[in-house]
Amino acid sequence: MPTLLIFAAPIILGNVFQQLYNIVDAIVVGKFLGDLPLAGISVASPVMDILYSLLIGGSIGVGVLAGQLCGAADWDRIKRAHATALTGGIGITLALSLLGLAGTRSVLLWQGTSEAVVAQAMAYLRVILGGLVFCFLYNYYVALLRSYGDSRTPFVVLLVSSSLHALLDVLLCGVFDLGIYGVAYSTVFCQMLSTVWLMAFIHRRCPPLALRRADLHFERKEARLLLGYAWAAALQQAVVTIGRFLVQGMLTPLGENSVTGYNMSQRVEQFLFCFSQGISAAMVVGISQNVGRGSRERVRAFYRAGATAEITVILLLGTICRIFPEQILHIFSDHEQIVAAGARYTGTMAYLYIFAFLGEIIQSYFRGVGHLRLTMVASLLQVLLRVVLSFFLIPVMGITGVCAAVATGWILLVAIEGPYSIAQVRRLLSN
Repeated sequence: MPTLLIFAAPIILGNVFQQLYNIVDAIVVGKFLGDLPLAGISVASPVMDILYSLLIGGSIGVGVLAGQLCGAADWDRIKRAHATALTGGIGITLALSLLGLAGTRSVLLWQGTSEAVVAQAMAYLRVILGGLVFCFLYNYYVALLRSYGDSRTPFVVLLVSSSLHALLDVLLCGVFDLGIYGVAYSTVFCQMLSTVWLMAFIHRRCPPLALRRADLHFERKEARLLLGYAWAAALQQAVVTIGRFLVQGMLTPLGENSVTGYNMSQRVEQFLFCFSQGISAAMVVGISQNVGRGSRERVRAFYRAGATAEITVILLLGTICRIFPEQILHIFSDHEQIVAAGARYTGTMAYLYIFAFLGEIIQSYFRGVGHLRLTMVASLLQVLLRVVLSFFLIPVMGITGVCAAVATGWILLVAIEGPYSIAQVRRLLSN
């Protein structure tokens, strides 16, 4: 438990400041620019989340393999995998940027979003998608450093860049009056700064991970292995955000205020998940390194410690959400209908988040041992169930129907993977 928490603490804090990127954007836009730009950012968020989840998921998959190689101290292999993942990832990111620029407007209009809101969303997304490669590079180097055993440096970098991001948001929007472009420019600049910082740190302080020009080769053999880890993790992360995006479209008949309130509640939800995902990320590193090292007993120890930590954290956070949902949503907007819609979701989900946290721990075990396809399939099934149930329940129950659909999906995931993961841990120790 101490090892898990010490390693997880910087990741959790880093996740919190990562979410502050989006939260500060929403606060600045809502307070300085008004409800229309806030609605634009709210409908743009699922598009960004889908692309970000693909990049972050791919980085997680590469990090699992890197953690196993670090545990085995196979430094030559790590450099080959590192060079292949870096060059291949940049190419994929550029393709995603072009795809997002070409198709997002049509998708938003197809969902029934008004022309005025789509115009605001596209103004924001053009800048964000133009700098998407820096989002990939930042998340990739973070995953690489964590697999190496360093969770503190990414946190320090994120702490500085998030603080700068908040200042730039206020400066560009409140002083220079750049509108929605101001928050987009601020985000891309801070991602660029973070990337350069991490690259310089690795070059000077982590020789086994540092690459020279001569090392930058794309090897097909390594690419096939990396793709096996990365694609499942990327797809798993993406299907969850795609599910949210589809649910957002189903909420459109309830009105723009309901959609905006729901998306603001999703920012609260993502903030809560900072804690769950921080603990699970530490678990993945601990399990993957000990799988590479062959230490089976410590694999079980990390599993048990992670589950205990997750349950404790969600009981505390769930209580806060249950008691203060309106006060939390007022952070983003003073519009009563927006606050009411978001508070209805946040307050209803408060204690149901325990199933999401348990699912995160179960999936972390399978990621750590390299069974990423299993986690992808389980996530796909629970998201499909969420979308289907939302389709039938939203017309009858409104936003409360989304709560019922999402919670049912999480319960399904825990029911599918929970007993199997426990059996796998016992079998690992008996072999």
